[in-house]
Amino acid sequence: MEPPIAEPPAPAASPFNPAAKPPSKGGCPKPLILGCLGLLVLAGLGLVGFFFYAGTHVGQLLQLSLRQAETAVFAQMPRDVPPPEQQRLRAAFEAARQRAGRPGHVRENAEASQQLQMKMLQAIRKGQGLTRKDVEELTAALEEFAKTGSTLP
Repeated sequence: MEPPIAEPPAPAASPFNPAAKPPSKGGCPKPLILGCLGLLVLAGLGLVGFFFYAGTHVGQLLQLSLRQAETAVFAQMPRDVPPPEQQRLRAAFEAARQRAGRPGHVRENAEASQQLQMKMLQAIRKGQGLTRKDVEELTAALEEFAKTGSTLP
């Protein structure tokens, strides 16, 4: 029986032998690790910046939310809602947007704005199942927010 034939080891890289492969090392190269850490730091700073912006522009974000909710509600408006009630709902959205745009109003009435947003979200989630009663409740909630900004029905 013949002994197994062993292959000669790969030659080490040297300036005299450019065809030789350098020995492989385990793990990630330093530039890759530093790049990933840099991206992680930038993502963290972006997140902090977003929360800072959201905290200082709450009223503008609520106004944007009200515009989008108005568009969604009118897109799925039930057919049995008469035009005067639709106009009342448009006026309530407009009054709520104006109230949300006042400096400090949303911060002072954070609970009321959260309740209003939950009411709008419930109405939007119903989609084509939105009823006339839902429209009336949303209108009342918007009007209450616009008047006092206190507790919603």
